[in-house]
Amino acid sequence: MKNYEIKSVGPASVFKLYFVLGLILGLILSLVLVLVGVSLNSIGLQLGTTSLHNIGLLQVGAVILGIILASLAYGLLLGIVAWIGAVIYNAFAALVGGITVKISERD
Repeated sequence: MKNYEIKSVGPASVFKLYFVLGLILGLILSLVLVLVGVSLNSIGLQLGTTSLHNIGLLQVGAVILGIILASLAYGLLLGIVAWIGAVIYNAFAALVGGITVKISERD
């Protein structure tokens, strides 16, 4: 078994990874929220979401723009939080040492 120590991580690479992950999760969550809002509106509950009655091109565009902006905001927020976590990890790893990982070699 070999021991490897992770002394630092690249904050930019961590940001990119979590930004894309947040973008995808934000897109999925936004679509689910819009579908739930449309479903609730179709049974008579008004929650400020889009409706299936008198739907126009402007309303569809607003929903699509909202989904895109919400996904970008969620991805950016998750990326910034991950970047801060990477910077904090690097600071503490410089002071007390990084995480040690044991990897076994197979023949």
